[in-house]
Amino acid sequence: MAKLISKLKKIVKIIIGADKPNISNALPKIKPENPVKSDKILFHVSAFSYGNAGDTLLPLALQDTWNTVDASFNWENQPVYPTVDSSILEKINKSKGVIIGGGGLFLKDTNANNISGWQWPCSSEMLSKIRVPIFFYAVGYNRFRNQEEFEPIFKENIKIFAEKADYIGLRNTGSIQSLKKYLPDNLHAKLRFQPCMTTYLSELYGDEIDFNKDKQDFLAFNVAFDRSHLRFGKNIGKILTDISLVLKELSEIVPLRFYSHMASDEAIVPFLQSHGVKYKLIRLNDSHPKRIVEEYVKPKLVIGMRGHAQMIPFGCKTPIISIISHDKLQWFLDDIGKPEWGTDVNNPDFKDDLKSKVLNALESTKNNIQYIEIKQKEFFEISLNNAREGFSIM
Repeated sequence: MAKLISKLKKIVKIIIGADKPNISNALPKIKPENPVKSDKILFHVSAFSYGNAGDTLLPLALQDTWNTVDASFNWENQPVYPTVDSSILEKINKSKGVIIGGGGLFLKDTNANNISGWQWPCSSEMLSKIRVPIFFYAVGYNRFRNQEEFEPIFKENIKIFAEKADYIGLRNTGSIQSLKKYLPDNLHAKLRFQPCMTTYLSELYGDEIDFNKDKQDFLAFNVAFDRSHLRFGKNIGKILTDISLVLKELSEIVPLRFYSHMASDEAIVPFLQSHGVKYKLIRLNDSHPKRIVEEYVKPKLVIGMRGHAQMIPFGCKTPIISIISHDKLQWFLDDIGKPEWGTDVNNPDFKDDLKSKVLNALESTKNNIQYIEIKQKEFFEISLNNAREGFSIM
């Protein structure tokens, strides 16, 4: 135990600094560049190159979704974190429209501010000066369990956004129901379902990546440690031990790979080591988006605790089992009609349930892939229709 505590103390340094955003507006491509240059601009607000595998991939997939409908626009990439000032406003008003998303932008403590109360610090005053259409696209209500309420400014700001935006596309129905609580009834119709673009990657990039190759004989897993006190509470030791024990048993029947999305994910390592879990570490943070997708095409199954550790493999036709330490993971499973593809860390039978569901999933790979393919086509068509409507308004 003393050795375990010592290792945990060392890794605290990783956890403290790992979730700080690496802000950049560089956007590596998966599809070939469009050679046609245009003076028509779409202004895109997102967490570009965050150093988080999911947030690296999703802005690119958003742009490629809209480009599927109309590729005649160029994109102005605006990192979400800087405060909207007159210079940013000028760029916005020179564009044809503002697209905000994707990602869990409705969260108070990532880029905490008293301007909007959520991640994009755009004041009501600046918002009133925007003269082009505004669309939220695949944004999530990311408040953690038992996390303190948003500041009052959030309710005021999101109401004005809802009044001004043409629609607010939220990536799961749980986010829709949660955001309704901050809006008067007459604005609820502005909220609509817009799945995360990572959930239909095989539809989007089928010409660039082979999503139909046979699955390799290994199981990938991911864990998350951002806001660990909210994810696990007082039972953190037991939960991480249970996960490690299940992985130990699974490692004796199938090879394991640990897909790390951020450096802080690796806080699980001392637990894995203490229980003798054999695995190969695959670091996906700061990776090219194409590599992230290609890695998630490979596994026979992914056990994921991060939202994008369930949505990206799903988008790659890879079956999933989710470890639910945040409501958004259950919301996604509910939206795809497979609430049983996950188990909650608060489940009294968590350890046994996790093992049982993983073993059942490993026996149902073909059927699960067929189901995923159907849902992907549905999500892709919803997304194209939302983009079509956006272009029709501009």
